[in-house]
Amino acid sequence: MGKIIKIENNQIAKAMEGVTRQYLVGNLKLPQKLEHIKSEELEIGISSYSKYTEEPPHKHSTATEYQYVLSGWTKYIDTESMVEYEFKKGDFYAIETNTSYAQKCKAGTNILFIKVPSINDKKVVDVTDEIQTWYNEGLKSVRKDYAHLPDMPKANSMKPAAAVAIINDSKVLMLKRKDNKKWTLPGGTLELDESLSDCAIREIKEECGLDVVITDIIGTYTDPNIRIEYSDGEVRREFTIVFHGIVQSDNVILDDESSAYQWISLDNVEDLPMAESQKKRIADVIEYFHTQKKVFK
Repeated sequence: MGKIIKIENNQIAKAMEGVTRQYLVGNLKLPQKLEHIKSEELEIGISSYSKYTEEPPHKHSTATEYQYVLSGWTKYIDTESMVEYEFKKGDFYAIETNTSYAQKCKAGTNILFIKVPSINDKKVVDVTDEIQTWYNEGLKSVRKDYAHLPDMPKANSMKPAAAVAIINDSKVLMLKRKDNKKWTLPGGTLELDESLSDCAIREIKEECGLDVVITDIIGTYTDPNIRIEYSDGEVRREFTIVFHGIVQSDNVILDDESSAYQWISLDNVEDLPMAESQKKRIADVIEYFHTQKKVFK
């Protein structure tokens, strides 16, 4: 008589802490945190990459691999033909027997994999100069901003975010993003264990190396027709709170998300190349500086 076997979500999540891979089904020779279902016919598991990761080149002499991208963005390269393949959330693909490949993954990528049969047939392949060059290129994310356009992509994501207008002597701090080559207020997306003001403080420290004190809210920006499209297939609708903040030092240390910064006069800041959504926020920052008027949209 058959039965139904369950592996609970919290068991999987706990087992994945601090590791990149856990097997749900397979004929495993080495122990792992998660209690799995034994099978010689196939392996099923999850690969989870909390940070940017490069998988060393290899191939499988017997098994075929099937993979489904649960989230994120990954690229593969056939190390023999040097053909590159790109996969995003929702993509399914198969890697045939004896295909030699290297892989790199964006932080936050999660992949469900199936390998048939469950056999340890992995053969490591040498890293050539060409492959090393491919690794060195990383994963360069590209961002496109849309505002009230009839043909813009449909939103599939919403992530609360905080931005901060840091104003010193009538000058505001602006960053030039690498992903869209445009200027923006510093800020970033909310994490599960923090408030929006804590998010603002953390992001300013990470992006600029500054300790900011949040003093006020300038405005809320939640227009569903303001969207950002990313390389990995995410299309994020607007949800940003803009704060006013002060710092004691203007010595900015940039992280790798920005290529430049300026302390620029409020009289001249609107001349910088910006996305339409950012232009609106900057106009409101200038109005707030002169009149203390706030906006809630």
